[in-house]
Amino acid sequence: MKRLSWLGFSLALLSGFVACNTARGQEGKPDPRLTEIANKVVTVSAQVKPGEVVVISGGIQKLPLIQAVAIEAAKAGGRVVTLVTTDQLQRAYLVDVPEQYLGQPGAANAWLNNIDVWISTSDTDDSKAVLENVPESRLAKTFRSADANRAALNNSKTREVNIGVPNKKDAEYARVDWTVYQNMLWDAINENYQEISKRGEQLAKLLQSAKSIRITSPSGTDITMALGNRTAFVSAGILEEHGTAGGPFLARQTSLPGGTVIVAPMETSATGTVVTPKDNCRPYEYLIGATYLFKEGKMTSFTAKANSDCFEKDYSAYSGDKDRIASVQIGLNPAMKVMESGDNDFRPYEAAGMVFIYMGNNQLLGGSNKTEWDWGIPVTNASVEIDGTTVVKDGRLVF
Repeated sequence: MKRLSWLGFSLALLSGFVACNTARGQEGKPDPRLTEIANKVVTVSAQVKPGEVVVISGGIQKLPLIQAVAIEAAKAGGRVVTLVTTDQLQRAYLVDVPEQYLGQPGAANAWLNNIDVWISTSDTDDSKAVLENVPESRLAKTFRSADANRAALNNSKTREVNIGVPNKKDAEYARVDWTVYQNMLWDAINENYQEISKRGEQLAKLLQSAKSIRITSPSGTDITMALGNRTAFVSAGILEEHGTAGGPFLARQTSLPGGTVIVAPMETSATGTVVTPKDNCRPYEYLIGATYLFKEGKMTSFTAKANSDCFEKDYSAYSGDKDRIASVQIGLNPAMKVMESGDNDFRPYEAAGMVFIYMGNNQLLGGSNKTEWDWGIPVTNASVEIDGTTVVKDGRLVF
């Protein structure tokens, strides 16, 4: 799965494509859930303090949410700036901008030293409308300044919260009924994050003190990695650090719905096989029966039963440490569910017991892989052993 992080907070840093705007009033009565989540994000997740500079960004279709968050942040004493974009503007950037101007250092890099909190929501309403038929070579060029952007994030004091409210097109591409999809996401957003955080910290301590991790699955996955005392980062909807500059950015980043633990193992250590029956390259482009072989941290071969080109075209557009294992992520949120029966194609990162193995860049995690590429491989129904102790069994948390 291609992590399209550049369609959110990161692309604002990469391209400076987001236009300044003021959240306007909307006709009709606002959804009370938006006010509720806005208050939760400002007061619990980001813990905005009086006088802090707060940037709120997202797509124009999320304007009611942006407005609700802006109001709550101002009520908390924050100094608020709103940034709004559109699918059409994103598409025009990717398609119409001359290639020599793609991937210029983002203007936001210069702002980060003055931004205390960045609250983002999805920039994109319809990923297909933005991405369809855009060559991977052009997408790769949008990341040319990504090293500078990551360094700016790691060196900043900015803490960031991403809000993933339900979106109809996302449900359509996941082939999940809209009512089921949105109810699940709202339940996950409103989960008990204090409890998720406790469980996440317990798992993080196990990962940080262990020597190795082994991941297996009924589909044929069997891979082992050395952990090497790397920091494991918990994303549980609440930020503990308040404006501390320096160090990995992920220590100052979280999401709603939340509930993941992620760690960068030793980059040269992964050996084994990862098999994933269902995956996608872009949200609307499906990859079937993918098998990845790894030796000493590097991918040595890739095959798929259907649509292997969608991976191979993406992979070939990048250079650097794209073939190296980057990280392992385990989901913690009990309200999020993997749905793969029939046509369903939904594997949320946050689902309790869901495992992802990433290739590519891991610098925001404190790792050493240098590339503009990243790729997440979902392992459903996984079992995970940390120094021989089972923490996930057949896709369920057991610690």
